[in-house]
Amino acid sequence: MLIDVHTHLDDTIFDNDREEVIERAKQNGILKIINCGLHPESNRKTLALAKQYSLIEPALGIYPSYAATLSSSLITEELEFIQKKKITAISEVGLDATYGEMKKQKEVFEKFIALAEKKKIPLIVHSRKAEQEVIDALQSSNTKKIVMHCFTGNKKQILQIEEQGWFFSIPPVITRSHHFQSLVDKVTMSQLLTESDSPYLSPYLNQRNEPSFIKETIKVIAQRKNLEITETEKIVSIESYINKLSH
Repeated sequence: MLIDVHTHLDDTIFDNDREEVIERAKQNGILKIINCGLHPESNRKTLALAKQYSLIEPALGIYPSYAATLSSSLITEELEFIQKKKITAISEVGLDATYGEMKKQKEVFEKFIALAEKKKIPLIVHSRKAEQEVIDALQSSNTKKIVMHCFTGNKKQILQIEEQGWFFSIPPVITRSHHFQSLVDKVTMSQLLTESDSPYLSPYLNQRNEPSFIKETIKVIAQRKNLEITETEKIVSIESYINKLSH
């Protein structure tokens, strides 16, 4: 019933037990896992995983650090490659000010926004320390199927996003993150989704994250929204995702 809208199971950290990780996800009610590519090699691994496992859906993109450093010709080739593929979403793309000069990042991000619009599929967005720049770029487009992945912006920016009708995906680290707890308090349930961002953002200190830990996210959301676990799961379910973002 549940969905992990943003994860990285192609990461080498899962090479020794990926099968077990996916089985635990199934046992915990995760019906769909959107694996997000970071660069050309990661994109191809993502496609291979989607072919191997029925619950994995591919999302392809170029992460901001690679967008800033890859050659323009390689980026063009990758955009053309992604355009030809049948995928669930565009990701992981966006802006990240921790990687310094952002001119090239913005150029690449704008191309991915246009590609998502052309393919009529959701855009799952990274926006670290560049939240307002990302919001401005998205607002100037016609793209409406937008998920703000691991959003760490301020209250005003959260309101901007909510007013646009975009979505927030909440990671398991909410169990110990006051920011994500506060975000959930502010945002209507209908605009919340769940992600793991595996292997990052674990609810447990010094432990690798995985999709099955989304159950911990659900517990916190249910508690803070004063809802039953089953009702919370229904609102942020795979069916809910499909209804909101896949038409």
